[in-house]
Amino acid sequence: MSDFKNHVVAITGATGGIGRATARAIIARGGRVVVSDLDASKVQDLVEELGQHAVGLAVNVTQAADNQAMVDLAEQSFGQLNGVFLNAGIEGQVAPFEQQSESAWEDVFNVNFHGVRLGVQAALPALERSGGGSIVMTSSVAGLRGAPGLCPYVASKHALIGLMRSLASELGPKGIRVNTLNPGPVDNRMMRSIEEQSKPGQGEVVKQAFTTRIPMGRYVTNEECAHMAAFLLSDASSGVSGNTYLVDGGYCAG
Repeated sequence: MSDFKNHVVAITGATGGIGRATARAIIARGGRVVVSDLDASKVQDLVEELGQHAVGLAVNVTQAADNQAMVDLAEQSFGQLNGVFLNAGIEGQVAPFEQQSESAWEDVFNVNFHGVRLGVQAALPALERSGGGSIVMTSSVAGLRGAPGLCPYVASKHALIGLMRSLASELGPKGIRVNTLNPGPVDNRMMRSIEEQSKPGQGEVVKQAFTTRIPMGRYVTNEECAHMAAFLLSDASSGVSGNTYLVDGGYCAG
């Protein structure tokens, strides 16, 4: 497959499960990637794994200058930028609303919402120089429904959907598409954290409770989410903008 021939995509949160799988999928389909995350050593390890079609740098998505550095690296290394996968995110605390501290709210929104906003801000001029492109934001099933104990996370993911829809309307005339990837429970680090925080020492019990609510009877995988992200970033989705795309095993069907 060559869905990404002559395409360059920048990815935040790239050393996590979904980000890593998406970088692999894009390169396998003929593309080039700029991978970024907080830990420089993990980014370098990922670049070495991905090979000559990848470059990377440490990025704190809450900093405008870091987002700009990522975009600059794409243009310096590959001459253009055709898409951004704004995937960095944190789960925050699992606790009742009244126990969530100001810093907990700020930390989650700074990464999950403002980090995406700053990524869009940095990428737009480069996408326009390339004649358009695709912006994909990682929201969640939590962007479409509530979840007890996760108010900051849920609110931040709802906010992303509002941002996406507004940007899709605003940027469509410029040839820039905007969508959200909305994973359900994914078999990765973030869900292990949520499970353990929900019932310390009984993470497997929490996982089983989640699983019973999924029609397919299992968590989705990083790779399944990556396939959807890659589709939304590719020319195969050229008519797709302003929508939420669930990869949840049917979790939201009921």
